[in-house]
Amino acid sequence: MKNLLLTTLCLILIQLTSFGQSSLKANIVDEKKQAIPFASFLLRKSSDSTLVKGFISDENGILQAQNVPSGHFTLKIQSTGYLVRLIKLDEIKTNSQIDLGTIQLEPSTIELANVEIKATKPFIENMVDKTVVNVENSIMAAGNSAMEVIEKSPGVIVDKDGNISIRGKQGAKVMIDGKISYLTGSDLNNYLRNLGADQIAQLEIISNPSAKYDAAGTAGILNIKLKKNSQMGMNGSVNATLGQGFYTRGRVGFNLNYRKNAWNWFSNGSYVHQPNMNTIDITRQFAKQGEVWNSNSFYNFISQNTQLKAGVDWTYSPKTTLGFLISGGSSQTNLYRGMNRTTQRNLNNQLLSQLDTYNNLDNPFTNLATNFNYKHSYDSTGKELTIDLDFARFHDQGTNVYLTQWFGATNNLIKSDSLIRTQSFSYIDQYSFKSDYVLPVNKTTKWGMGLKSSLVKTDNDVQFSSRIKENPSYSFLYALSNRFQYNEQIHAAYINQDKKLGKWSYQLGLRGEWTIAQGKSISYMSDVPDSSFKRSYFQVFPSAFLQFEANKKHNLGLKYSRRIDRPNYNSMNPFIFYIDNYNYEVGNPNLLPQLTNSFEFTHTYAGAYTTSLAYSHTDQVITQLLKQDTEKRITYQTTDNLAQRVTYSLGFSLPIPIKSWWTSNTDIYLNHVELTGKLDQTSINPVGNMLYLNSNHTFSLKHDIKIEVGGQYFTGGLEQAFNFQSGGALNLGIQKTIMNKKGTLRLNASDILYTQIPNASIKYADLDVFVKSRGETRVVRLNFSYRFGNSSIKEARERSTGLESEKGRVKNTN
Repeated sequence: MKNLLLTTLCLILIQLTSFGQSSLKANIVDEKKQAIPFASFLLRKSSDSTLVKGFISDENGILQAQNVPSGHFTLKIQSTGYLVRLIKLDEIKTNSQIDLGTIQLEPSTIELANVEIKATKPFIENMVDKTVVNVENSIMAAGNSAMEVIEKSPGVIVDKDGNISIRGKQGAKVMIDGKISYLTGSDLNNYLRNLGADQIAQLEIISNPSAKYDAAGTAGILNIKLKKNSQMGMNGSVNATLGQGFYTRGRVGFNLNYRKNAWNWFSNGSYVHQPNMNTIDITRQFAKQGEVWNSNSFYNFISQNTQLKAGVDWTYSPKTTLGFLISGGSSQTNLYRGMNRTTQRNLNNQLLSQLDTYNNLDNPFTNLATNFNYKHSYDSTGKELTIDLDFARFHDQGTNVYLTQWFGATNNLIKSDSLIRTQSFSYIDQYSFKSDYVLPVNKTTKWGMGLKSSLVKTDNDVQFSSRIKENPSYSFLYALSNRFQYNEQIHAAYINQDKKLGKWSYQLGLRGEWTIAQGKSISYMSDVPDSSFKRSYFQVFPSAFLQFEANKKHNLGLKYSRRIDRPNYNSMNPFIFYIDNYNYEVGNPNLLPQLTNSFEFTHTYAGAYTTSLAYSHTDQVITQLLKQDTEKRITYQTTDNLAQRVTYSLGFSLPIPIKSWWTSNTDIYLNHVELTGKLDQTSINPVGNMLYLNSNHTFSLKHDIKIEVGGQYFTGGLEQAFNFQSGGALNLGIQKTIMNKKGTLRLNASDILYTQIPNASIKYADLDVFVKSRGETRVVRLNFSYRFGNSSIKEARERSTGLESEKGRVKNTN
């Protein structure tokens, strides 16, 4: 860990001492001498046209670029609808002050399909409203999963259970192409670890979403934008990855597109074979009893996952497009002879008893989603209407068989072996209608408004049975078995206004959501009545974004949003999810939504270097807690509402070009988190402080060779009610293009020092628990990808479907 911290600090120190003083100015106008906003500037080496740096003009068409690297360059200027302009620059020296004056771009008279644009985006881009991780061209992302890319992203931490935090705030939601992912909990974790990074174009980190987005997600949103092959004719790509960690794993995938005239057909798919290893060591202290209980688990999972996606877009007219999308897949997860050994010892470390539990798991999972979408652009001002209709279905079933053996202090059997079998069945149907309308009033004012309605129906059934060694027949356990049905409707409307007033610009938004929920727990015991609950509530979610351009170098921003997190469907399910005789998980039907108010102040220098100061306050915090029956030595996990959580954050983003062949991006965050509440009449107040560093560096060498070095380090902090210790990862990748630049070979190694998953502890009331977890994070991968077909570029249509926050609350019952 010290080596990781030293490496990261050295990289940052090199950057901070490498600021250049060169600058580049330009003013971009059209044939009518009107400003062209947000034009792209690509700085390329004169010798070999290698892309060195990219810039973007502001909304007034003015470019003020600082820290321009030294050397001989050609500047390529482009904007949609205009011809590309090439300018050969004089030699740029250390203190060059280059003013190109006013540059006029001519309207394009050729089809966009005949224009070839090739540019490599930096791995990380910091924008006003979000941070963008350009996964598509990253060496270290090749052959990795979506979760591994998320773990490498700035300001993001993934804990041992797959829960995601952004800048120290818990409750982040994951979106896929603008819609909240289908899954949560272990299912979301498994999906992201099986989704290949080769299918991802970008990862957007949105810490303060506007009212246009669903109000769910108190820590913000991670939006995974999948690749969209938008080229003319028939084209596509194939890729294959071979990885070696504790086990050997493999991944293959394809992307296929056919575009002709008004029709665009597209599809992609992947198959993953991924064995995995996981160890968990849990130490529980029972001070009054003078005992220490230790549970040590070792699991070997084998996951096989197939995902397919296909769709068509029909450009009915130049202003109207209709589309249909269908996606789905299946996965199979198996665990053979997973081992959990629990020992009971006294304070002299003498063995008192031992419990061995072996676990076999068979868990198939299928999903299917369809989307119909409509988009109509009324005129060239940007006025448009979009409509989405969605349906999704999930079927999850699993069978767990637990063999338990009890031993005494002398390793003698003290009771007969027992078997417990759980069979779970989960069915979830989701329906959604969503409509968005954009109405520009003039060049400085724009309105946005929309409606959304969603309906979710879930049916979960868990059945327990058991037998002893002497009896081959299973007996149904009526007291533990249960069926839980949950229905929910959410009806929402929002309105946004964007306006610019001189140096000031703002966006004001208001979203209202009406939630109607009904849950029913059906007991298998005839003498136990069914229990049910009904809830109906309306919530308002305002958002505000204010920006002030003090001058060409300094930009100030203020953001505010109010957001909600509703409980995951199965967190409200009163099932008991069995781990072993002394550890289990149970749901809580009385959970209430948590509400968060977030504020963030930002300062941006030269359009790149950002400082942020953030504060958030959450009420009715949905928190995973441990509770304990000390007399029976039983510890169980549940979810409950605590009073409040307060988070403070100070962050710095430093995208610094060190040399023409060396680019970098470093993020630094300081977080302070306070959690307050009561547990069984005992006040708890865990506090966590964290220093977080993320630094990524790209080296562009001769012969089309690129090297990436990156790493994260954090000192520790608070996740849920757990205090976690320091951790991080050091990653390395190298890339070489081959086969006339249509093929690419990438070799990368992740978590080289094996420090990614930190230890955690929890201590309150009569609990004193220490958790040490290790997964297969240190992996070496060799990836090959090949592009084929027509390479002419035509812009693809972006869209998001309607099943958003409700899809993000599906949780695996196993």
